[in-house]
Amino acid sequence: MSQSNICRVDEPLIGPEVQVVLPQTRPNVIILTSGITGSSVLSGFLAQSGYWAGEATHKKEYDTFENAELIALNLKILQQAGYRGNCATEFSTDAIARVACLRGTVDDFPYRQFLAKCNQHGPWVWKDPRLWLTIYFWKSLLSLDQCRFILLTRSVEQTWVSGILRRDIKSYAYVKQYETSVKNSIISFLTGNRLQYLHLTYEELIASPEKTVRDLNTYLEADLRVAPLEAVYHGSLYRKPRKSAVDWLKAVLIYIKNYSERIDIEEKQREPVSSGRAQAARSN
Repeated sequence: MSQSNICRVDEPLIGPEVQVVLPQTRPNVIILTSGITGSSVLSGFLAQSGYWAGEATHKKEYDTFENAELIALNLKILQQAGYRGNCATEFSTDAIARVACLRGTVDDFPYRQFLAKCNQHGPWVWKDPRLWLTIYFWKSLLSLDQCRFILLTRSVEQTWVSGILRRDIKSYAYVKQYETSVKNSIISFLTGNRLQYLHLTYEELIASPEKTVRDLNTYLEADLRVAPLEAVYHGSLYRKPRKSAVDWLKAVLIYIKNYSERIDIEEKQREPVSSGRAQAARSN
């Protein structure tokens, strides 16, 4: 491995200092997940429970409760890392290595300024599907002892159907591989940095809200109630969320019709040097 490929953690900070804000009583929350996992319900629940989601949140056909400024900065991180792919559809160990090696090579003032703003409104909640990748950059700027991490996953079957209904054409095998790779990468990051985390599934959140809220209260040192979840979730709680038979039929027909446009070539590992860099990034 060449010297230029070694990530250093002792690089000097670039840019002016940002005023440090004393921590609030409750820890902040970072949700790490892939896309289409029901994370907007979880982040919306936390936002409704008093966690700051940002001055403006990203809206689609619904409110994602994703901090718009966080999204912009995450896109900037990927651009500065030279990553031109789509982390919502591909898993790349090379991208992890590129992002991890950014620290000390770019002006991080905008990122520290954003963190200062978040801390002024704390406790805050971060949720953006890009975070499973950009967290390798943020970790050097965050006060990790003031954060709690939630790993959110969802049934692969339900994820596949939801994606197809959104015209995100992927084979089931590809979705399973991608979701597994992202999940394992998140766990590797958290365990490699000795960070505790709570693993939730979307199905548990909806079908067993009281138990899930108790688990969240214990982990987050909070006093959350089910009522805000009822306000955010538009379906019926205490029932396992499932796509209807009609949705499954629609998904199958859409997939067949658009079969030639599917992503069916599984991502291969990059060159050995990239894999080595990514492994080093997880523990640095």
